[in-house]
Amino acid sequence: SSRKKQWYQRRVRVRAPLQQCGGVMSVSEVYCRYNRARGVALVSPEDVVNACKTLTPAHHGMELKRFSSGVLVVEGDNFNSVMRTLVDTITENTCVSALTLSSIMAIPLMLARERLMAGEQHGLLCRDETEEGIFFYKNLFVEEPRG
Repeated sequence: SSRKKQWYQRRVRVRAPLQQCGGVMSVSEVYCRYNRARGVALVSPEDVVNACKTLTPAHHGMELKRFSSGVLVVEGDNFNSVMRTLVDTITENTCVSALTLSSIMAIPLMLARERLMAGEQHGLLCRDETEEGIFFYKNLFVEEPRG
């Protein structure tokens, strides 16, 4: 049907940039990219949020998530891959701050901070709070999966 075709085209417009952003994109960025691609007849921020609320990993390969800070993001179904990339990046650099991670991964600072917090919450990272700032290290007490 025409509605399904329309939705599929919209999903593709979000899916490709989502993968380019490492699997996580703020809803405000989804809004900007989607409207930029449309060019005319722009969609309201409320419509974008409501559309994101309907996303499910099983049907769309992505879903709306709210970080502990309250930030809304669209997250792909590749969370484990995102966390693996995060741990690999930290391992290569010994430790990182949110600002450093933002620069290395070319992602917004807010998103870098949230990824580091998620990595810590999942036990993959440890933090060190110093006068210079907060730095995250790989958690060496976690046993790596063997495969």
